[in-house]
Amino acid sequence: MYGNRRMILLWGLVTAGLSVVACSDDSSRQRSDAGGVDSGSNGNSNQNGNSNQNSNSNQNENNNQNGNQDPQGCGACGQWAEGTMDDDDGATRDFYNRGARLPWRNTMGDWADADGTAQGDSPFSTHSVADDGQPGYEEWDVKNLVQAWVAGTYVNKGFYLRSVGGNGTFNFYSKEHDPVEERPELVVVTDQGTNTLEPEADSYLDSSTYQCFGDDEKISISDGRPSLLRFDLSEFSADTVIESATLRLYCFEDYGGGALDIGVFRSSQGLEQPPSDPELGIAAAYPGDLGIALDPNVVLFSDFESAGWTQDWTSGTDSPNIEPVASDPDRLFESLSGSALRIKVVAGDHYGVGFAFKFKEELGEEPEEIYFRYYLRFADDWEPTDTGKLPGMSGTYGVAGWGGRPSDGTDGWSARGTFRPRVPASNPFGGDIVIGNYVYHADMEGQYGDVVLWLDDCRGVLERNRWYSVEQYLKMNTPGQKDGVIRAWIDGRLAYEATDWRFRTVDHLKIEQVWMDVYHGGAGVPDHDIHLYVDNVVIAKDYIGPMAK
Repeated sequence: MYGNRRMILLWGLVTAGLSVVACSDDSSRQRSDAGGVDSGSNGNSNQNGNSNQNSNSNQNENNNQNGNQDPQGCGACGQWAEGTMDDDDGATRDFYNRGARLPWRNTMGDWADADGTAQGDSPFSTHSVADDGQPGYEEWDVKNLVQAWVAGTYVNKGFYLRSVGGNGTFNFYSKEHDPVEERPELVVVTDQGTNTLEPEADSYLDSSTYQCFGDDEKISISDGRPSLLRFDLSEFSADTVIESATLRLYCFEDYGGGALDIGVFRSSQGLEQPPSDPELGIAAAYPGDLGIALDPNVVLFSDFESAGWTQDWTSGTDSPNIEPVASDPDRLFESLSGSALRIKVVAGDHYGVGFAFKFKEELGEEPEEIYFRYYLRFADDWEPTDTGKLPGMSGTYGVAGWGGRPSDGTDGWSARGTFRPRVPASNPFGGDIVIGNYVYHADMEGQYGDVVLWLDDCRGVLERNRWYSVEQYLKMNTPGQKDGVIRAWIDGRLAYEATDWRFRTVDHLKIEQVWMDVYHGGAGVPDHDIHLYVDNVVIAKDYIGPMAK
């Protein structure tokens, strides 16, 4: 159903005369380092809405690394972050933005060469730097690449400098260095004159460490250390003719006794989808969701407006941590539509809430596939100190698939949502919350679930004090086969997709429930009360989409 709808949307854009850029999407899940930090997942609420199941977990993080190319015009979230060494939140060997958990497609960075080949070997420019003990500027002719950026042929994601031959380690001053006269510079000559630019960001990667070096006073280049520099070219109009462009780096230290051939490539990182309108679904026919409960494909609609809202759910709604509210100005709350359910995690505790809609008890049967949409708003005080759980779907049957009870394909599974701690303030996404899924599945390697983050076009990087439509689709795999599906949309735009999950090896495991779980941890607990809001929950047999106005 989803595939047909997406093809119709794309065809509609084509017939309307709009261009469609098809960014590549290999939908693979690749295990990546979680930045050298083991995140204890201390407990999960149990299956009837109570909080008494504790465990220590080591969450193995998998990042959906979609997109093996960097097509022109595919969004704007793909800039690498400079970051700081104290926050350790910038570009590293594994992440182009470690604070927001945005991974390179390739360890040690993604680049494209002068022929347009990803990870190619034809630099835009090459310069040999000799170990002669003489400090001074080294220069690269980067006219062609700067012209392509200015003209819009490529998105300016910065220079990627790496060794293409020779040997040695060469250190250059970064933009943090004083005096200014020894900092990196890009000298651009046009018919309007000469512009000497300082980088807006620079850093380097080191294959031997997870460390970020964004505020180091040097950038370093060797066989295992590429460097990144990005200059703001917005002052040049698209029709500007670049007469010359020279990248200049001041080398102050060299080791090895030889010479290193350093090539200039263009950075091409990013998990991106083409710009698109939201994908509409069932909700498009019901402005404000009014009447959506009567749609034949809708299983549940719960908007927390009436005192009897708890009757919509099977269990767990008696928690003291939940309360429908229409106003909450102390936390900068703004209503989505009337009342919303405020969920609190108390300082020093893990548990928020864990109520559930159990299909067997409510409908008499359990589905093989289901759509689940809810509106989510993180309050101004949402400052988690650890990872945690958000609503999702499961089939644990009280046996396995949560709380340190690993799945083996016969006993249980789960695919709850997850959140990470706030992105550090120094990061371009400072203060935001990254979300995804926390999955117990038949192929899990450890005792605790695997994390996948919804990173396509950074759609799973959420601001506080803003409502988001969060929708998940799950389809059980054919028993024993790796064809299970998880998809996620934020505000009607695809944020994650994988079609190779294996939840089960037996056919009696199905989708037992939609689990409205909010749980802080990991091992950590919040140091003050934190809140989030949920509204307009819909469970349906078809894609729901964001609420129509």
